Amino acid sequence: MHLALEGHGMEQNQSGTLDWTEALFDLTMSKDFEPSTLADMHEQFLRGGYVKLPDFLTPAALHFLQAELRRLEATASRRTFEMPGYLSPRNLSVLGGRAIKEHSRFLYRLYHHTALRACVEAISGRPIFSCIHPEEFMVANFLQSSGDTHGWHLDDPPYALVIFAETPDPGQGGEVEIIPNWSDLCRRKKRQADQNITDLIAWAEENSLVERLHHKAGDAYLLRADLNLHRVVPITAEGARRSVINMAFQTTRETEYANTADLLYGNGNTPAA
Repeated sequence: MHLALEGHGMEQNQSGTLDWTEALFDLTMSKDFEPSTLADMHEQFLRGGYVKLPDFLTPAALHFLQAELRRLEATASRRTFEMPGYLSPRNLSVLGGRAIKEHSRFLYRLYHHTALRACVEAISGRPIFSCIHPEEFMVANFLQSSGDTHGWHLDDPPYALVIFAETPDPGQGGEVEIIPNWSDLCRRKKRQADQNITDLIAWAEENSLVERLHHKAGDAYLLRADLNLHRVVPITAEGARRSVINMAFQTTRETEYANTADLLYGNGNTPAA
């Protein structure tokens, strides 16, 4: 039987032994997909850069993750600004990789767990490498009240595995919106993919190119995050919440990073709202 979370992000059972390793195993048990299902997911990922993973967490693993993120949320930093280049809003609370590494041995080890990485590689069909950015390799994002949003953007690391701990009810916002193959669209339109794109987003909406995707707590998705523009729809209901962890992976050992992750997750000054 589990007791309250301890200060290091680990639970104790009645014998006093730490059971975060049990929760880690529960989170990362091998996902034994049927060959036909895996082939479909791989094709979907290649075609549109997105695969939904419903019920990715067991109920026990979800409960543990929710408790861990509630504990970590107390140390999260509030961000309210417009991201340069994209000119899209950031209204949310965040925790970057450095803080997660310091305060949650469980989440840090989850990022490096071979079973979880094998799942990503099976769906993507190629080897993956750790994200070398000290903040962006693993982040926690919290949308806590009406109006909170994580506006349109691309990621520098190619792959994002996002796991949901809390989600709003349908109709309360917080859905993921994606414009598939955004980089290809920008090439055809002779536009930069990350600069002054408001009008091109409006064009994509008018032409029904924006996909809106709902997830529930315990779900996950894998996204080709460097090629497909994405955002989180603003929360629209008081009391609605959305909390996720996002694990980033590279397709090569070295990847260039802009300053967007530093602005959002670092300890320096953010742009004025």
